Amino acid sequence: MFLRKKPKRLYYPSKSSWYTKPRRKSSVKKRTKKLFKGNIKKAFKKWFKKSLFGAIVVGLFIAFLLFLLFSSYFTVTKIEVVRESFNVDSAAIENELSQFIGKNILFFPRSQIYGVVHEKFPEFERVEVHKFFPSTFKIELTSYPIVANLKAYYVLPEAEEIMEEDFTELNKAIEELSGIDPSLIDALETDHPLSDDDVADAIFDIEDKDKEATEQRSLLNQVGQAIFDREENLELMSISVRGLTQPIEDRELVIEPDHMNYILQIIQYFANNMNVEVSGVEYLPVAREIHLKTKDNLVLWVSLDRDFKGQVDKLNTIYEAAELNKEDLSYIDLRVKEKIIYCPRYASCDK
Repeated sequence: MFLRKKPKRLYYPSKSSWYTKPRRKSSVKKRTKKLFKGNIKKAFKKWFKKSLFGAIVVGLFIAFLLFLLFSSYFTVTKIEVVRESFNVDSAAIENELSQFIGKNILFFPRSQIYGVVHEKFPEFERVEVHKFFPSTFKIELTSYPIVANLKAYYVLPEAEEIMEEDFTELNKAIEELSGIDPSLIDALETDHPLSDDDVADAIFDIEDKDKEATEQRSLLNQVGQAIFDREENLELMSISVRGLTQPIEDRELVIEPDHMNYILQIIQYFANNMNVEVSGVEYLPVAREIHLKTKDNLVLWVSLDRDFKGQVDKLNTIYEAAELNKEDLSYIDLRVKEKIIYCPRYASCDK
């Protein structure tokens, strides 16, 4: 025990009062206050540095946006149209889109170009707009496919001149009517109402004369537009439209898109379900019906106001059961619900 080595002292005493006087610990309140002040200073310095850095970044970003917005470097100077064939008039499309020259390519919405192309040139099925920086728009166009040959027939209305003797006859008729009892005239109009055209025909003895219709030939695309800048395709079926009063123009909508889709669907349905190939269609917009001509020279009348599946299925059920396939028929009318009306060839109904 006495021989054990003593531990080494951590410090040696001196004559200084620091060692002779006992240490005094600061109060908890003072230490907390000092620590709080120090934390506030550190937090403020940290916040100030971050705020200053954020303000500089925001300022640089705003300056960059203003540069992009007002710089002429990103101004549209060229609109290029990529056409799938030489039949597409790219110059006309570029001229229509020239209103967008000078716009800022960064912030200009491509939807405006879509809207103009679809409105002015509805023959395109797909329109793709690409931005090539710094100043070029590239438009890629895909046309609707050609599905048929079109034969359009129109008769121009002619203005009829009324001669002086016609007015004389009219005056005589008015004088004769003025001597009739008005009550008799009212009763006549009630029992036999006449339109203005009927009265004019009765007075002037106007007879309708059959005028020879003028034929126009073109192609027809999937949405019913007439396409004149391509040659007739003999491998496609023919669709004829009668009763027009004016010649049709290039890219004019001759058949409504809904009706065109109806025609294409019913032709496909005939081919898939009855193995019948349709070679030609006559479109009657006023009567709202179509006449489908088959390879066997049989014409099928179908209503556009009813579902074509019900009309075709009715024929598919009765055609062979009633041995209509053994008859030489001119046409079969499928428009009447739950009935089939047919006309033999060379009969009185076949006109």
